[in-house]
Amino acid sequence: MEDTSQLLAVVGQQLQMTEQQGAVLRMMFEGLNAFKTEIIEHKEEVQMMVQKVRDSVTLTDAECYQIQQAVKLKTVELTKHRFKESDLKFNEMVGKYRRLIWSNLKKRFEVAKYSHIRRIDFADAVEFVQFFQPEDYI
Repeated sequence: MEDTSQLLAVVGQQLQMTEQQGAVLRMMFEGLNAFKTEIIEHKEEVQMMVQKVRDSVTLTDAECYQIQQAVKLKTVELTKHRFKESDLKFNEMVGKYRRLIWSNLKKRFEVAKYSHIRRIDFADAVEFVQFFQPEDYI
């Protein structure tokens, strides 16, 4: 009977230790779960902040140059459809079309300078220039 009592005592101690370990594991699990939730919330906040920064960043010098080139090409193209390069008014009309495109580009993107166009709008700005028709704005 004494062996049984000792065996029950040992099993009781093991059970108590297992329960304590289970409680510690439960606390660790709950702590890690709370930590995971907090990390996810912070990750979402950081992603939103990064998106706000991306949305507010303006064109790079290279993108400005590309828009300038697109405007130059478009104004020459528009002028060639209406005048011959040998006409005296050719260069004057190129200038008028450039001013018209720049003016309407800034209006379209609500900026004082075309270089203040947001980077996320770059493709739209290039498309605006490429499909610009003066008749739509005169």
